Amino acid sequence: MTLSIPLPKVVIVGKVNAGKSTLFNRLVRKPLAVTSKTPGVTRDRLRKPVEWAGRRFELLDTGGLYPPEEDGIFEKVAQHIEKAVEEADLVLFLVDLKSGLTPYDEEIARWLRKKGRPVLLVANKADVKNKDPEEFLALGLGQPLLISAEHGIGVPHLLDTIIRRLEEQGAFPKPKGQPETEPTERIPVAILGRPNVGKSSILNALVGEEVTIISDIPGTTRDAVDIECGPLIFIDTAGLKRKYRDDIEYFAAVRTERSLRYAQIALVVLDVTESVTRMDKRILRWVIDEGKGLVIALNKIDLIPSKERRQLYPQIQAELDFVYFAPKILTSAVTGEGIEYLKEILPRVYQEYKKRVSQRRLDAFLDEVLAIQSPGADVRRLRAKQWAPPVLVLESRDREVPGHYLRFLEKRFRDTFGFWGVPIHWESRVVPKGRKKGRRK
Repeated sequence: MTLSIPLPKVVIVGKVNAGKSTLFNRLVRKPLAVTSKTPGVTRDRLRKPVEWAGRRFELLDTGGLYPPEEDGIFEKVAQHIEKAVEEADLVLFLVDLKSGLTPYDEEIARWLRKKGRPVLLVANKADVKNKDPEEFLALGLGQPLLISAEHGIGVPHLLDTIIRRLEEQGAFPKPKGQPETEPTERIPVAILGRPNVGKSSILNALVGEEVTIISDIPGTTRDAVDIECGPLIFIDTAGLKRKYRDDIEYFAAVRTERSLRYAQIALVVLDVTESVTRMDKRILRWVIDEGKGLVIALNKIDLIPSKERRQLYPQIQAELDFVYFAPKILTSAVTGEGIEYLKEILPRVYQEYKKRVSQRRLDAFLDEVLAIQSPGADVRRLRAKQWAPPVLVLESRDREVPGHYLRFLEKRFRDTFGFWGVPIHWESRVVPKGRKKGRRK
């Protein structure tokens, strides 16, 4: 198997509302980080590869330093920022021309000097008139590069400078022009669920390190965080709920929806210490409607006494009978129970997701099923409208096939061909007698 070579890490730091997430989105060329005028929106370390001038590096966005005192998870945010800086090959210290030099900027500069990592000073919001960037020379980090992350001013020069600094430091492991090897196939997995069911804890357990912030405060995760782990790309998302308190929560939910559309597998996390809720079922149905592979993590099993476990699983199976085809794994991010099994199951479901069945085998399958039970209609053909996910069309001459027969057909289809963890969409279609659609005469 081809091994991927670690990319140089470039980390964006700065005080709140300096424009870090806007710059991150500009450099990765996608609106991945949630941006808002509200301070302290970004909390987790977002990371994405950036390619420029034939070179690639990994860009990390971090939470704002010194957010409002009412942010109950600031201490954990600061720990993540410190870890990111310590691992960085280059730190982009973003300051705000509009607000000018502040004591916060001076404190951050002193902290960065103590860390001893290479720092590039970047002054954002250069489109603001009558602002003097010279005052930032007092930070002792050299002449600031002037940019406007929102409008793209100075961004190409910034990228050129980043590449040059990384080359000077010898951060690139291969000579220029030689491509870096990567796995031939990546599997995007979106981690979904209600707030506080343990999505971020599951991600940290799967990856083997704390890459997302965990807190008892609901709504801690706001961005969709991408983490690569072998062939899997895990996307931790904001918790989904029926109503949103503000625009930040709403747009975080929009990013979650985009993440599922990008993913091919959904890992839906349920809290086994609570009953299955309407929102849990709504999320599962959403995954089915989107046609994604589905794995369900029944999390926090460590909080269930062993005597109650035997009764728990059948109860959950009964409540989730509409997703009977999906693997359901008992997990605990605290004890590690079920985590290794999850790592095995996700690629297996992906292989099921990619599966195809030839028309010849579909014809033989339909003959066998019709010999067992007739739907009471003149069935002519079973064909695949598409695969990944499968959409199967059952054609008949006189009338549509009833829904209960399609459910029977699906169970027989899965018994024959598998498609474990993959939703199958069925269509019943009446084909008039004059059209040459069917194979039967």
